Amino acid sequence: MKKVTKFLICLLLISLLITRCSGGDKDVPSDPKTETPSGTSGEPKYKKEIIIAIADEFTTIDPMETTAESNQIVQDCTHDLLTDTNLLTMQNEGELVDSWEMIEPDHWRFKLKENVRFHDGTILDVDDVIFTFERGKDKSTTSAYISKIKDFIKVDDLTFEVKLHNGDVDFNYVLAANSLAILSKEAFETMPEEEAVKIGTGPWKFEEFVPGDYVSLVRFEECTLYDVPNTERLVFRMIPEASSRMIALENGEVDAIMSPSPTDYNRLSESSNLKLITETGRGQHFIGFNCSNTNSIVSNPEFRKAIAHAINKEEMVIAAWDGYAQVSTSIMCRDMEYYADIEGIPYDPDKAKEMLKELNAEGITLNLITSDASHRVKMAENFQAQMARYGITVNVEFMQQAALIERLQNDKNTEVFVLSWTPGMNADYMYRNPIHSQGGRSFYANLNNSEIDALIDAAAAEVDTTKRAQMYEELQVRLTTELVPWVPIAQATLTMGADKDVTGLLLHPGLVHQFKTAEKIIN
Repeated sequence: MKKVTKFLICLLLISLLITRCSGGDKDVPSDPKTETPSGTSGEPKYKKEIIIAIADEFTTIDPMETTAESNQIVQDCTHDLLTDTNLLTMQNEGELVDSWEMIEPDHWRFKLKENVRFHDGTILDVDDVIFTFERGKDKSTTSAYISKIKDFIKVDDLTFEVKLHNGDVDFNYVLAANSLAILSKEAFETMPEEEAVKIGTGPWKFEEFVPGDYVSLVRFEECTLYDVPNTERLVFRMIPEASSRMIALENGEVDAIMSPSPTDYNRLSESSNLKLITETGRGQHFIGFNCSNTNSIVSNPEFRKAIAHAINKEEMVIAAWDGYAQVSTSIMCRDMEYYADIEGIPYDPDKAKEMLKELNAEGITLNLITSDASHRVKMAENFQAQMARYGITVNVEFMQQAALIERLQNDKNTEVFVLSWTPGMNADYMYRNPIHSQGGRSFYANLNNSEIDALIDAAAAEVDTTKRAQMYEELQVRLTTELVPWVPIAQATLTMGADKDVTGLLLHPGLVHQFKTAEKIIN
């Protein structure tokens, strides 16, 4: 009897052990990231290569060369900033910085994260930050930020202090400018510059760039700042036409597409294999003027106001986005801190005709340039059609994004352009980079107004939030209704089309969308 009892006890224990090992513990939830797909066993299998179709041309991996969204999207995968915006919380957080302290509005202390590895194997320290800022002093995309700095003090290998010419209570946001991605000092000392700019700290390394076709990245196996991606290769393919991007997605040639045509939104939403991803956009689409071109009537603010009255923005939104955008009434994006709900310059064709007549501007010809991105083409063509109603001829020239930026930077005879930009996450960035005369690229509007410069500087240094709000409202009103360096048209809804099983795609309100964690589990 004892032998039988012992045998039954042993049999019961073995049975319990088998049940436990076969996953019988229902109280422990599975990790969704590592959950085994249906019909498979063991670890999940991931698609080795994810291909993203982008609308505009990629031109450079150098973060300081251009602020075009197509470039910054790729650079976001390969390079990192001192601080950045968490897209899940929309808060400014440390990326390469572990912590910071505002000692005074004009005196800040920062501490870097430890053991952050560059693609060349070197470890990030303060010397890399100093080198990056020194390199950016004369760059048009970064000089506006770096010119704020009076002294840069190295405390130790991971700690530095910054003293500013003027106080800035949001200086941590300045360090989140994409063009201030930190570069490896040693890489520039040991490699040609065109190779050194490729070296970042991100989870992806630069592999190959074929102009006009694609740029490819491979995962950084030794990455210490992020988990190593499950995807092995990330490719950004340049396909300007929205219809061609959609066809490529439906045929499985790409895994996700940027900026699908509004006419394809229902097609994506109703598909059993695809999905539509949307986000409220912060990108401001506008008709811009070269205010410093004294050979053209566009240098006259009264003419620019007349054009603002002449534009039917609702019509343009329907033409360019099929209605999937919000009409902008202000030069400042509506969801930003310190935004004031102002009327702006209303659509008033009679007022426009009256002003144009007073300016002897009837029958004139304007030259407009823009990129060949589909929504900009539609904006330009609609602007051309609307101006014809006032007897104004608009000659339109379309070109690739890289050529457009070069023209805007170097051609002093530019008159009108169609463009968009991302104002970042704080008010100072919104005004300083495009408007301030020391703002680097001055957003190609070239306003150069000393009163506006002084107001931007004063607002950045003001600690009293009530006074600060008043200053930003004054800026908003004067720029939108008096000086009019550009006519704000719309904030478009951000969209992306993708294979339904692709995850890790994050739309950024500021257009620098994130693909660091893009992956697809395959059966």
